[in-house]
Amino acid sequence: MRYDANVVEPLHENLFGQLHATYFDMFHRAKDYRAETDQIRGIFTREGPVSSVLDLGCGTGRHLELLAESWHEVVGVDRSGPMVRRARERLARFGDRARVVESDLFELSLDRRFDAVIMMFSLLGYFVSNERVLRALAVMGEHLDPGGLVVFDVEDATAVLGEPGPISGGSLRTPGARPLLTGHTTSVNPDEQVIEMALDMWELSGEAVHDQVHETHLIRYFARRELRLLLATAGFELLGYAGLAGETGNPSQPWLRLAWAR
Repeated sequence: MRYDANVVEPLHENLFGQLHATYFDMFHRAKDYRAETDQIRGIFTREGPVSSVLDLGCGTGRHLELLAESWHEVVGVDRSGPMVRRARERLARFGDRARVVESDLFELSLDRRFDAVIMMFSLLGYFVSNERVLRALAVMGEHLDPGGLVVFDVEDATAVLGEPGPISGGSLRTPGARPLLTGHTTSVNPDEQVIEMALDMWELSGEAVHDQVHETHLIRYFARRELRLLLATAGFELLGYAGLAGETGNPSQPWLRLAWAR
């Protein structure tokens, strides 16, 4: 699959359905959520104060859970119904201090604003075009109090183009009653400034396939100067840019940077 601007949105509409949501935490079990959240909390402490946090693209709610444990009031948003259900289960113990909303980011209109908005898992890069990136930043701004913070991670252009090529492969895992076979191929398309990843999952029942899915992820990577200009266009000032904390089993970890802006 080669990048085509006309098919990005239809492709991404099919991501993170029931099968992917079921095994999402297993795929990311080596991800150091605590180190990442500590890094985010450090930014809140230096640039805050921050007591309320909106997480756009919250997935199964792991970052929200850790923020709620430190007495932040948190709201998560995700367009994947299966992800939202899992996040709600995870956050139920926090009562009114944590809730999760099912919504497409570009249709989001909450009746309140927050001290900070976070967006993790390279979600900003999934919007690919300048127009969509700027609209995503606008949604973040619409839900921020004056002087509020945005914190998000991106794939860094210098790292992506300077490191060895991404790893492709597959595995057979037995996380539950049914084995799960996965395979992925990843490539960098410098002409279009995107990382292209094809992911296949097959849930097996004996020798038969019980469920399966094919996903194509197109993720834009950013140069720091480019990101600063996009943020400025959307009315933000870039305050900092650093490697994402924590060591994980994700081969793209060296590519990831955490950015924060006001």
